[in-house]
Amino acid sequence: MTNNQLATQTKRNITTDPSLLTGADIKKYFDPQNLLTEKQVGQELALCKGRNLNPFANEVYIVAYTNRNGGKEFSLIVSKEAFLKRAAQCKDYEGFEAGVVVVDSEGVMHERKGAIMLPEDTLIGGWARVHRKNFKVPVEIFVSREEYDKKQSTWNTMPATMIRKVALVNALREAFPEDLGNMYTEDDGGETFDRIKDVTPQESREDVVARKMAEIEQFNKEQEANHADPEPAQTEETIQGELLDGELEY
Repeated sequence: MTNNQLATQTKRNITTDPSLLTGADIKKYFDPQNLLTEKQVGQELALCKGRNLNPFANEVYIVAYTNRNGGKEFSLIVSKEAFLKRAAQCKDYEGFEAGVVVVDSEGVMHERKGAIMLPEDTLIGGWARVHRKNFKVPVEIFVSREEYDKKQSTWNTMPATMIRKVALVNALREAFPEDLGNMYTEDDGGETFDRIKDVTPQESREDVVARKMAEIEQFNKEQEANHADPEPAQTEETIQGELLDGELEY
């Protein structure tokens, strides 16, 4: 391999550096059905780069879909791990505590740490506390299971884990609004992600994640086979998106 090839490979390591993503990468790996316009691809690109979110590391899921009116839309679903990673990079971050809120057999409410419940507990919510060096008290969040439980998918099999995650993400976002504001997971994103599921009921969140992981695995295999990252066609230009207030959904 020549020095030029080595330099190109280093420069184009998009699996570890989202700042090197191009519009061609977004189209190839995250819009295989060719649903999105160039403007929408540019918006996705600008959001990933602007917030340093790496779709190849499962920090963010890029979901393209057809809405009820037949229009093409997209959403970026941020993972809990991305929130924790971003919080850990903040100089004032001092850790967190999180768990579930339950009512026992005698009707007494308790805060349980983690997602562990006793056999006779009834799960009613989640809690989290995020500590900052420059705050006198931790940021404390309590959320209701009734408000977030979608009665489907992982909420049916792991409700305690899910409501704990919702509480933690909300607490992290409130503790670090300058770094985590306007970033949402599927579980606290509200109508946007409900709409995705309504219009594509054949593909659950697990299906989406599995598909994305398969695409990433295929990408890595191509890298190993070619010993270089894929290059966009020479005729294509990197698409730059413009962030407009109120226009984008996270």
